[in-house]
Amino acid sequence: MISRPFALAVAVAAAAGAARAQTAASLAAAARYSAEREGDAVLVFRHDSLVLEDYQNGFDGAAPHPLASGTKTFSCVLAALAAGDGLIRLDQPLARDLPEFRGDSLRRRVSLRQLLSLTSGLQPDFTARTADYGAALALPMVAPPGSRFAYGAAPFHVFAELMRRKLGGDPVEYLRRRALRPLGITVAFWVRDTAGRPHLAGGAMMTGRDWGVFGLLLLHQGSWHGRQVVPAAGLAECRRGSAANAGYGLGLWLNAPTPTGPAPAGVLRAGPEDRRLAAPELPADLYLAAGAAGQRLYVLPTPGLVIVRLGHNTGPEFKDDAFLRLALGR
Repeated sequence: MISRPFALAVAVAAAAGAARAQTAASLAAAARYSAEREGDAVLVFRHDSLVLEDYQNGFDGAAPHPLASGTKTFSCVLAALAAGDGLIRLDQPLARDLPEFRGDSLRRRVSLRQLLSLTSGLQPDFTARTADYGAALALPMVAPPGSRFAYGAAPFHVFAELMRRKLGGDPVEYLRRRALRPLGITVAFWVRDTAGRPHLAGGAMMTGRDWGVFGLLLLHQGSWHGRQVVPAAGLAECRRGSAANAGYGLGLWLNAPTPTGPAPAGVLRAGPEDRRLAAPELPADLYLAAGAAGQRLYVLPTPGLVIVRLGHNTGPEFKDDAFLRLALGR
């Protein structure tokens, strides 16, 4: 006669095996979805373990890959580090450190939080492919601070110049020393201008594995093997949306519901083109870094997942919510 505890253990093991098989099938389906849409790679980390590593369409996973605007999320970590070191304050006006922001009443009100949440009111610059800090600092104001979300590269150039002046050196080296080296990862290449200034808006290249480990740092709220590498409170600020766009934090896209009530007085709500993801059927705490040609770093705290998706070109058929529904078996 088979004992009840033994039978229960067998049933539990069988259920766990079935769940693992279902999970593997779901991740494989998501990887196929990526490959069919000109993907280069899908990597999945679950609770710190790499459980899927699928390179696609001839891409060599050993080569560093452009992250495009996925680079912007490094600025969030830079800001969290600098705030923890007492170098900056998110809600302090930039004019205290940047004389270029003292010229008129609107510019004097712009805070660092508004700059990194893309609600500063600066004229958006969608074509900035090089780190032209001077041009970014000189852009005119086109809206009151905090009233309008406008996606672009220039705010990250302004932030890079602020950090350069605060540090008296290269902000990327500060990031490397304080956050990347403790994780054992590298940014293999960073686009710079002729003066050596880094392109914080879209200039980083790294392997999918290294980007995934960076995602694990975010997942663990700045902690790495028992050491607090980045202040957790600073990273929490990165996941706060704004009144103008609840779906964008500080360099991160958020899975925030579309607001239904009236916007605060004087604030223009973001339109559909300014939302990367708003999927109520997916985990509410999901957030991501996103770049052109399908570069994605998804962080899903509830299931303990970090998912990297790399691509070389995407059309409108690649959808974040469709990809994630497949990955999660939904």
